[in-house]
Amino acid sequence: MKKRAWVLSLIVKVMALMGVTAVVYALDDVSNMRCNGAIVEIGDQQFEFQKKCGSPTVTEENGQVWVYDLRPEGFVYYVSFSDGKVERIQVGGND
Repeated sequence: MKKRAWVLSLIVKVMALMGVTAVVYALDDVSNMRCNGAIVEIGDQQFEFQKKCGSPTVTEENGQVWVYDLRPEGFVYYVSFSDGKVERIQVGGND
């Protein structure tokens, strides 16, 4: 019985890992995004970005990645900052 539980646990962990990997590969890099009628792009200052887009839904990596979850109508954007500027914008599906 213990072996069966261990195998089941391993299968669940592998499936979860595969799901996380699928999400990572599903992101596309983009050069800009539209927020509240304004366009923000790579190289914009962080304070200007927040002025145009507002606060993120959540932050990750000690506040260096801002997540804007615009579902169900839109997409999920991941905006990475470095030295106070937008370094990378990634977008995921709206499913």
